[in-house]
Amino acid sequence: MNNHQKPTFYPLGNFLNPALVLLGLGLRKSPIGQKLNFANHPYLCKGLKMKLKNNPLL
Repeated sequence: MNNHQKPTFYPLGNFLNPALVLLGLGLRKSPIGQKLNFANHPYLCKGLKMKLKNNPLL
């Protein structure tokens, strides 16, 4: 892929970047060794629930 070509998933990357930045900020503030509490990141819980609900293999 050339540098001037945009991948087809580019809009998805724009959508996920803010969520990943917020998650990164949350992880940076937490002490080392502390487990990630998904209750602090409701957008992750919602996405996981939707993915599990729509997965025909489960």
